[in-house]
Amino acid sequence: MTVPESIHQPSAPADATSVLPAENRAALVRELGAMYAELDGVIAAANPLCRTSGDCCQFVKYGHRLYATKAEAVYFALRRGWPQEAFEKDACPYLRDNRCTARHARPLGCRVFFCDPAWRGKGEDLTERFLRRIGALSERLGIERDYRPFLEHLDTFRTSQAPAGDHGEASWPS
Repeated sequence: MTVPESIHQPSAPADATSVLPAENRAALVRELGAMYAELDGVIAAANPLCRTSGDCCQFVKYGHRLYATKAEAVYFALRRGWPQEAFEKDACPYLRDNRCTARHARPLGCRVFFCDPAWRGKGEDLTERFLRRIGALSERLGIERDYRPFLEHLDTFRTSQAPAGDHGEASWPS
């Protein structure tokens, strides 16, 4: 699959205060970022095997769907931007040469998924634990609890004509 280069480039920043005040955007980036850092530490300590094959990002080929909360998708947009052009939904549009080009902003599902048979069950437990915390953060910040396939969130952002964020700002549909 060939992905247009523009799919990876965020557009100019936009004013999102009508949807989420600046302090809440900053709180989302700070607090969800801290949760992700904590999670990444737990995972690093467990040291599950990753073959860096990119198979997990090939959704149709691997036979799974990546789900995310709206808060995670907004965090992603604030940190990475979202696709500006249509993209195929059989694989993550941020996968390049079997590597994630949005690793720092990737959602919970990407962080906890490993092909390692010894990891089975651990990712699910972490997902449940962290989804509860993300839900509480979402509620506190006034972000709708919208849990659906991550690429649907990205497509909604893309088709809303709302410009993607760059360096910590974005607007998105409510």
